[in-house]
Amino acid sequence: MYVLSSGKRSQALQMAKNISIELLDDARSLHEILESCKNLCKLVGISEENSWLDLETSGYLVRYKTRDELYLNLPPYRKTSWKFYDLYGNMINLSPDMMTFFGRSTIYHPVKELENSSKIIVESKFLDQFNKFMAEHGTDHVSRSLKIHEARITDDEIKQILAGVKKQTQHLLDMVISILETE
Repeated sequence: MYVLSSGKRSQALQMAKNISIELLDDARSLHEILESCKNLCKLVGISEENSWLDLETSGYLVRYKTRDELYLNLPPYRKTSWKFYDLYGNMINLSPDMMTFFGRSTIYHPVKELENSSKIIVESKFLDQFNKFMAEHGTDHVSRSLKIHEARITDDEIKQILAGVKKQTQHLLDMVISILETE
């Protein structure tokens, strides 16, 4: 953290308090608030320690290229479970073992995209690995003939992710305010 002049410290403190109020009041989009937090971090010299802000605004695919890398590095609030559906829109319940292996969802999308989505649909072409595995290793005729057409992340799960981002953002703002008030 930079040593700030009295005027800059006062400006940063007021900025942090204003952003915190906007976050609680839902006065602006979460994406805009994250952009303001990035500016605040630059002002007080803590941008490097808060690179998660860039990942939230740009999406996690900027840094992590494979599904396993994503899953290992995503914050807990971005990990959900998919809901699977057949060609006719019927939900398919998978066994706990199958869910552990194939049901790990990695929500890597930028916050702005999540704010404008009521659900995320994963098309069948991205589920080919699962469908191939089931055709080859299913334990009976029904499981071998199972074909998942799409996977979905529901609106409720998206809201949970956004709530997690807000909580992380508030934690950052509380820390900055505390540091600036004690200087």
